[in-house]
Amino acid sequence: MKKFGLLEYPHKESLSKKVFNEYFKKANIDAVYEDIVIVPDNFDDEINKYINSYDGLNVTVPFKEKVIKYVEPVEEAKEINAVNCIFNNKGYNTDWKGFYNSLNPSMLKEPIVLVGAGGASKSIIYALYKMGIKKLFLVNRTVEKAEKLKKIFLSKIDIKIESFDHLQSIIRTSKTFINATSIGMFGESFNLEVRDLSNLSLIYDIVYNNTPLQKIAKENNIKCIDGRTFWYHQGVENLKIWHIYTPEIFDETFKTFARGE
Repeated sequence: MKKFGLLEYPHKESLSKKVFNEYFKKANIDAVYEDIVIVPDNFDDEINKYINSYDGLNVTVPFKEKVIKYVEPVEEAKEINAVNCIFNNKGYNTDWKGFYNSLNPSMLKEPIVLVGAGGASKSIIYALYKMGIKKLFLVNRTVEKAEKLKKIFLSKIDIKIESFDHLQSIIRTSKTFINATSIGMFGESFNLEVRDLSNLSLIYDIVYNNTPLQKIAKENNIKCIDGRTFWYHQGVENLKIWHIYTPEIFDETFKTFARGE
C-alpha cells in the first residue's frame, strides 16, 4: 500500500485527507492519505523519517520554508522559497499553480489588492508575476512581514505596502481583492460594507468555507473564487506529481465535497 500525508501543526482534519482517501477508493488505488502532526521543536529530528517512509507528502504551515533544506527544490519552489509537495526527495510548490490555473488572467483587473503576507501570499504573488501583473498593493497587519515579502519579489513585481488601517480606502479604488489570510474561517469578517466593494470585478478568497466575504460577493454579483477552487487546482498538481491522476474520477470525487456531502 502506498502512503501519502500532510505535514502540519497543529492538528486539523484536512480537506486533503477527506478528498484524497475518497479518490483512492474510487480510482482503485491501494493507498492511504494521513494528517501527520509534527511538533515544531521536533521537526528537524523527525522530518527525514517521514520523507523516507511516505510515497508522497504535502506540507502546510508552519513547515513550508523549513522543509526546503531536506529536499531538492525545483526552480519555482526555490524562487518562492516554499515547498508544499514532496516526491522522490524533490520539493515542489503546487500552491502557485493552484492559483494560476484557477482563473483566466483576463479576470484580473488592476489595481489589485492582496491581503496577507504568509506562505499562501508568496505563491499568489509568484502566480501574479507569471500572469504578467507588474504591480500590486499588499496589506498586512505586520508591516515588517510584508517588507520581507516585498524583498523576495523585488525584481519581479512592484509591491506597494499599506497598513491594515487603510484597507477600506484601498479596496474602494481597486478592481481585484485577494484574501490570502484565514479571516472568515471561523465567521470573522473584514468589516467592509457593500459600497466599499462596489468598484470590484473579482474577489478571490482562499478560505474553504462560505465566508462573510464570499457571501457579500455573491449577494452583490461580484465574481468570486473561493478556497475550494484554489485547493482543487493544487490538488490536481499534487496527483500529477505523484503519477496517480485520473481527471474524471478526481472531478467526481471533488464535486461531492464541494457540495458539502
